[in-house]
This record gives sequence, C-alpha cells and structure tokens, in this order.
Amino acid sequence: MEATTFQASSLLSPAHRNSTSAAAPRGISFCGLHKHVVTVKTPFAKVSCAQRTQKYDKTISYSSWRVMASANTENGTPPSFDYDVIIIGAGVGGHGAALHAVEKGLKTAIIEGDVVGGTCVNRGCVPSKALLAVSGRMRELQDSNHLKALGIKVTEAGYERQAVADHANNLALRIRGNLTNSMNALGVDVLTGVGTLVGPQTVKYGKIGYPDKIVSAQYIIIATGSVPFVPPGIEVDGKTVFTSDHALKLEWVPDWIAIVGSGYIGLEFSDVYTALGSEVTFIEALDTLMPGFDPEITKLAQRVLINPRKIDYHTGVLAKKITPAKEGRPVQIELIDTKTKEPKETLEVFDDSDLFLFRVLDHES
Repeated sequence: MEATTFQASSLLSPAHRNSTSAAAPRGISFCGLHKHVVTVKTPFAKVSCAQRTQKYDKTISYSSWRVMASANTENGTPPSFDYDVIIIGAGVGGHGAALHAVEKGLKTAIIEGDVVGGTCVNRGCVPSKALLAVSGRMRELQDSNHLKALGIKVTEAGYERQAVADHANNLALRIRGNLTNSMNALGVDVLTGVGTLVGPQTVKYGKIGYPDKIVSAQYIIIATGSVPFVPPGIEVDGKTVFTSDHALKLEWVPDWIAIVGSGYIGLEFSDVYTALGSEVTFIEALDTLMPGFDPEITKLAQRVLINPRKIDYHTGVLAKKITPAKEGRPVQIELIDTKTKEPKETLEVFDDSDLFLFRVLDHES
C-alpha cells in the first residue's frame, strides 16, 4: 500500500474546517476507498471528509469520495483488533460481504464451519439447476413427435444416475473452488471452524477435537444461512424420509415420491424426478397448489408443469405424522384437514423402491 500524509483541514470545506479544527490533537491513520493508507493529523475523534476533489501526487487523484475514521478516546488509546471485519458464514452472502469489505480497504476474515458456498452452492441453487438442466434435456429427447418433425430419430432416451449426480456435484465443486480462490487472491483470511460470539467484538472458532481460537474485529457480520427445518411429527431417516439436501445427491431414483409443499422448490424436484421416471404426489396445506405464486403464474405452471406429467396432489391437508419404513413396515403419512385438524387419510408405501421426500421449507423462504 502507498502512504500519504496531509493536514486534515485541507480535505474539508471552509465551514467544516472552521467547526472542527479548533479541537485538533494529532495522529490517526485510516484506509481510503482506493486502498491507500492515509495518515491524518487530527484528534482521536470522528472525522468525515466528503465530496471534494483533492490531488495528492502526480498519479493519484480522488473525486466525489467519502472517508471516515473513528477511535476510542478512552485513555487516549485507539482500540486494537485482529481484523476490521469478521464474517461468520462463507455462503454467497458472506462471500459478497467479504469482497465488499476488501474493496473498502478493510482487513477481513471469514469463518466457515462446513464448506465455502453454503446452501446455495452446495445444497441449493447450483446443484438443483444442474439437475434441472438434465431433466430439460431428457424431456427434449422424450418428445418423439417434435424430434420426428425435425428429422431426428431417437430410439430411447436413457440416463446414468451416478453420472447425473456427479454432474451436479462437480458443478458445485467448481463454483466452491472459484469462491475460495477469489477470497484468497484478495487477501481474505478464510478461517475453518464453527464461529461463536463470546463477547463484544470477539469470536471463537474451531473444529471438534481441536483447541478453539479467539479473534476480534471492530465489526462482525453474521451470515450463517439456513439448515433444513423438519416440523414436529416428521421423522427423517435419510433413506425413505429425507430432506432436499438428501434429494439433491440423487443417490437413488424411486418409483414414487411424495413432496410436502408445492412452492418453487417442490416444483423443481417434481420436474427433475418425473423426467427421470418417478411419479410424484404433492401434499399442500393450503387450498391450492403453489399458493404463494401470482394467480396467472399458478395457472400457467399448473398447465405446463403439473397436468401433463405423472403428478397428483392433495390440497388442504397437513402431514401430521410421517414414519419411515423400518422392520418390514411401510412408510406411513398421516394426513389431517388443515382447518378442522380432523384425520383425512393415511398413505402407506409398501414397495421398497418407493420413497418419501420431505421438502424443506426454510431453504425456500
């Protein structure tokens, strides 16, 4: 970094200069917006310099800028921190915050207890869109009439389940690596471990089985993202009753899947699994499918994404209790009326190849 020293009064308008220069002990340093260290001979007090063009040397000039420095006046000593900013969570939100902080010249660290990229890159947007790309290609190959009109002959469209799963996983790995490399290149310290606030401006982090470490920062950003939410009464075993996290791994393609909730994430999974050969049943607590959508979009989605496919649905019912298949017993889904809370029916799945999917609410919200 280059360093520049100048009188603070040269930065201020005459009115601001007259109102601040009288109480002026000296000696505070801060970083300007273009990552040049600036030493200002001003008090240990807040100074704001704004909207002024000032040329500092022959090659560098700033215009229309705002900088601010502040320090603790207690005992005349400014506070000391390990970082200017610590971000807890290295998902796309934390990553964006880290890049912005570095752009503003702040010493930055980011703490991640799992993998960089968070839900979106590893268990959400990225792998789901990769699977949707596969389902789209499958539907094109299955549209024999359209292909015939183009003069294309396809005897049978097929897929390799593991190769499809690897496609989604490899895309997530590539984007995860790009996020990590971009932070390393800009000088962001990536700290591995679960971050915990233990005091004002202080964070503890570390891995299980290893000693914890303590770091401090003037500012702390919490960007911890989301985890699957499973309501009471639903037992997840990861095999016959599972969340969207499990579903994206595509470890198997069952003959039938029930999806609790018919929002956009539920629709995405129905698109993927019906293209790969599964039948789908939606279980929706409200009176219509896709209740959060604009009515016109709902009509279009029903016509294009629901009606032509092997999808049925139950609306106005809650899945009060879901029990995984075990010890020879089938998966059981107990449905009750949303309004009256009276029992409606119980769905049972006897075939071992049929699985139930519980779609996660909080990833969508």
